[in-house]
Amino acid sequence: MKRRLIVLIIGFTVLLVLLAARLTQIQILENERYASVNAKQQRIALNGEDTRGAILDRNGNRLTGADESYIYIIKKDKLNAVSARILQAIGAVRVENESKRYFVYRSTIFSADASYVLKRDYDAFIIKGATRYGEKQPAVHFVGYINETDGTGASGIEKEFNDLLSKKQKVVYASVDGKRMIIPGLGISSTVENPDCAVLTTLDLKIQKKAEQVLESSGYSGSIIVLDAKTGEILAGASAPAYNPSRVEEYLDSRNEEFINKATQSLYPPGSIFKIIVAAAALEKGIVDENSVFTCKGYEEINGIRINCSKEEGHGEISFRDAFAKSCNSAFIQLGMQTGGDQILEMARAFGMGERAFHGWIEEKYGLLPGREDIQGAGIGNLSIGQGKLLITPAQAARVTAIIAAGGMDYGLSLIRGTTEGGEIEYVKTEPARRVIKKETADLIKEMMVDTVQYGTANNLSISGITVAGKTGSAEASRHGEMVVHGWFTGFFPAEEPKYVITVFVESGGSGRGSAVPLFRQMVEYLD
Repeated sequence: MKRRLIVLIIGFTVLLVLLAARLTQIQILENERYASVNAKQQRIALNGEDTRGAILDRNGNRLTGADESYIYIIKKDKLNAVSARILQAIGAVRVENESKRYFVYRSTIFSADASYVLKRDYDAFIIKGATRYGEKQPAVHFVGYINETDGTGASGIEKEFNDLLSKKQKVVYASVDGKRMIIPGLGISSTVENPDCAVLTTLDLKIQKKAEQVLESSGYSGSIIVLDAKTGEILAGASAPAYNPSRVEEYLDSRNEEFINKATQSLYPPGSIFKIIVAAAALEKGIVDENSVFTCKGYEEINGIRINCSKEEGHGEISFRDAFAKSCNSAFIQLGMQTGGDQILEMARAFGMGERAFHGWIEEKYGLLPGREDIQGAGIGNLSIGQGKLLITPAQAARVTAIIAAGGMDYGLSLIRGTTEGGEIEYVKTEPARRVIKKETADLIKEMMVDTVQYGTANNLSISGITVAGKTGSAEASRHGEMVVHGWFTGFFPAEEPKYVITVFVESGGSGRGSAVPLFRQMVEYLD
């Protein structure tokens, strides 16, 4: 009996010691963790707020999270036809939320009258915050969008830098009682972890918005690209049609063209802007100089296939320099045959065609260069004027133009300047520039591009006090089963000391002179 009693006492003593140790651990060693768990049980998280790291332009301006929004929280049993109409009148959209007792709505509109009625008659809670995307989200095709289901990046920078942007964890919450009802007077609170996570782009928000406005006002589908001529950094990249990243589901029944970045993901024949490449190949090989003369009778015929010149009656005798400015197809077909298809394709590769135009982190297509079998016979004629099995992106056209502007040096294109985490900026390492063609060659092509604007196919662009260099293009292509003509104009200014490179592409725009040049002019006038 004594032995059993001793064992029982020892057992109780051990249990008391273990219990005391556990209580000590909970109250002292793990106090913060349990306090945090308890706090979380006394609140409900509220969706509808921008909770990710920011995407910024080159000057630190927000591309995401820049627009104010208002979150309206209302008890489910208080929502009736009248309160629903009030919410509808201020453009409030319901967002997913974990609470079973409250509806949460989000709107970019604030109405003092509506808020007063909602608070007075329906006990609504209203908080001010920021939405991830604006109604007209700048640079949407570069920024991308997030999955509504799990909040991860689905495309663009949101996808490429998802791990970094997800490190910021902002939670907006309301304090609740034991019945999970919001406690009046305690207000709405928030917690933020890693608030300084951000992606710094090369874009300039003001230039980006202007490019988008110019393209949208034109009514065309296409793209406008603006580069820093000295670095290859992209300052603006507009693409139309665009989409609202907050309402992705609305575009699911379309052809999905809204989701395509036409600057980097669409392929088109370059038309006459490819004459820059043909000219570079011929000049580098010593086949032609600026005074070389060609004869244009209005067409060239190769193996029984006729390819017409831009001037039906022909240009007659025409110098190489004038042939470039006036975009004489006949002269360039003759020049292409003298230079050879292999030499032209080699120069196209040197200018970056057939490969990525950007230094990483961009969803882009490589383009398409024809094979050797495609440049035989009449194929060399098509190649010489930028037609046939030759496809490029507008970004690749901008890169070609930037090489001429930089005196034959290739800096490539870039979109990302760096990232921030913990307040420190980590800049992206840039690749060294490489020489593509001799400076003398680039300078002569630059002069011919100035001629194009002064008396050639883009003489409708001349702007007082500004010397612009550029090249028009009108490219025949099939679109949705119909033959169309796309319009191009790519160039830079001031021609003497280039500061900006601008490439305009207009889908089904007809001539580059008629469709692309006017948009280019608007960008020059804005930037000057």
